Amino acid sequence: MNSSAPDRNAAAQPPAASAGPPAPVFRLSLVYYPDPVLRVICAPVETFDTALRDTIEEMFALMRAHAGIGLAGPQVAIERQLLVCGIGDQQLCLINPALQESSEPADSVEGCLSLPGVQVKVRRPERIRVSGYDPRGRKTSFAATGLWARVIQHEMDHLNGVLICDYRRPSVKECDECPLSLPAVLVEERKHRMRP
Repeated sequence: MNSSAPDRNAAAQPPAASAGPPAPVFRLSLVYYPDPVLRVICAPVETFDTALRDTIEEMFALMRAHAGIGLAGPQVAIERQLLVCGIGDQQLCLINPALQESSEPADSVEGCLSLPGVQVKVRRPERIRVSGYDPRGRKTSFAATGLWARVIQHEMDHLNGVLICDYRRPSVKECDECPLSLPAVLVEERKHRMRP
């Protein structure tokens, strides 16, 4: 049967919208500031199973759907040390990450999917060596430079409840009145939890 020929026995239906493929349906959703989960210190991942790998794949899809290059567990209300990154056609997942080495820091402007519209100049090392686990629980260690180093560190901050607004200096009124603000000493302590 030719799909363009009308079926006289079919019930009348409105014409289908031709706006392209249907939008994906996600189990996870992006968490926005000031949700308190963004200040949680995440626990390590202990179980490396298919449920974890399914979650990781959905995190990658959600990150891409929001035009992001990184996403951490707390940003999807998962209080575990889990992050995904994707730049161009390359992507990585890192679980229970730790910085082993880092270079001298440099400033660059960063944004965050959980703080839409916020841009902050952040000082971070431009070269790092990081270790952790892949989605199957295999130990991994590698060096990262440039944007890769920056996005990994940004997502690692999320695992300790640190946000880009914590780097904003001098302080601004909106940040001073934030319901999720942390004392400066606590922010500094959290920034260094996974560092050498």
